[in-house]
Amino acid sequence: MKAAIIASSVISPQQTYNSDGFPPELIETIADHLVCVEPDYRNLLNPIQLRRMPRILKMGLACSQTCINRADGISPDAIIVGTGLGCLDNLEKFLLEVLISNEHVTSVLPFINSTHNAVAAHVAMLLKNHNYNITYCHRCFSFESALQDALLQMEEKKAKNILVGGIDECTNDFMKLHGYLGYWKDPQSNLKLLSGKSSGTIAGEGSAFFMLSGEAGEGENRVLLDGVHTFFTPQKADTAEILEEIDWLLQKSGSRLDEIDGVMLGVNGDYRFTELYDDLQKNCFSDNTEFLYYKHLCGEYYTSSAFALWLGCVVLRNRHIPDALRLNGKSGHAINNLLIYNHFRNKEHSLILLRYGQF
Repeated sequence: MKAAIIASSVISPQQTYNSDGFPPELIETIADHLVCVEPDYRNLLNPIQLRRMPRILKMGLACSQTCINRADGISPDAIIVGTGLGCLDNLEKFLLEVLISNEHVTSVLPFINSTHNAVAAHVAMLLKNHNYNITYCHRCFSFESALQDALLQMEEKKAKNILVGGIDECTNDFMKLHGYLGYWKDPQSNLKLLSGKSSGTIAGEGSAFFMLSGEAGEGENRVLLDGVHTFFTPQKADTAEILEEIDWLLQKSGSRLDEIDGVMLGVNGDYRFTELYDDLQKNCFSDNTEFLYYKHLCGEYYTSSAFALWLGCVVLRNRHIPDALRLNGKSGHAINNLLIYNHFRNKEHSLILLRYGQF
C-alpha cells in the first residue's frame, strides 16, 4: 500500500516552520545539542491555554495545525503520532513535585500533560476529532511505526486521510543520562558534524506532521510514501544484511535497486557507527546515485526520521537538491526515487521509500 503526502509541516532547529522549501540560510550552533526555532504560538493557539501548556504540546499543536491548514482544512480520519520520549519533561516535573511535597500534589496539570499520548490527544481535542487516535513509543521505531499503522489503516479501508506526526524534545536529564554513556560530542558546530573522527554526536529535537491520503488526483505528480520497513539486529549488522532488507522492501513495493537515484543516510558524525553508511555509499548503489544526509540540521533524536521525511518531500517536490545536503558532491539530475536509511547504534534500522510521480 502506498499513500500520497499531500501536506507537511515541521518545527526544527532550522528556519523551517511554515515553509515549503529548504531554508535559504542555515543556523550554525556550537553546542552538544540543537534547540528548535519555535514560532510565535500566540497566533496559532488559545492564549489562555497557551499559558499552561508544556513546550512539547505547543510544538505538536502548532505543527499539526499548520499541516492541516496546508491540506485545505481536511479533517483526518485518524491521528497517529510517534514519539520516543513523549512528555518526559512534564513527567519529571510531576514526579519531583510528588517527592518534594510528600505526595501532596498541588496541581494536576503536570500529570495530565505527562503521558506519552498527550500530543495526539490534544490535537484531537483541538480539532474536535473523535476518530482513531494512537501514539507509538518504540524508541527509534516510533515514527516508522506510526507510518506503518497509517498505511495499514488505508489498506484495510478504515481511513482515507490520516494525520501522522513524529515529535521529541531534548531534556536536561536526557542529555545528562545519555552523556554518561558517551552519546554526545563536546560542543562543536553542527555544520561541521562530519569533520574529523570522534565518538558521539549532537543531540536534537523536532516536530513534524504529515497529511497522508490513500487517494490522489488523477494526472497530478505527488510525493508518494511507497513503503516503510524496520528491523532489529541485536549484534552489529553488516552491509549484506542491510542490502537484504532493502531488497525486501523494494520487492514489496514493486521497485528495483537500480531505480533508486537518491539515498538519504542518517549519518551522525559518530565514527563508531559510520561503517555501514560508508560501505553502502561506496559499493551498493550506482555511480549516479545522489547521497544526502540530514542530522547536521536537526541533531540526533528518536524521531529524527520525521525530519528526514520532510526534507525528502522538499527535495522531491522542488526537484532540487540543496548543496548543504549532499554527501558525495554530485550535482546533476533531480531525484525521483528516494530511500531514507537510518540506524541507531547499528541495532535499530529503518527504511522509508519515497517516490515522485502519479498515484
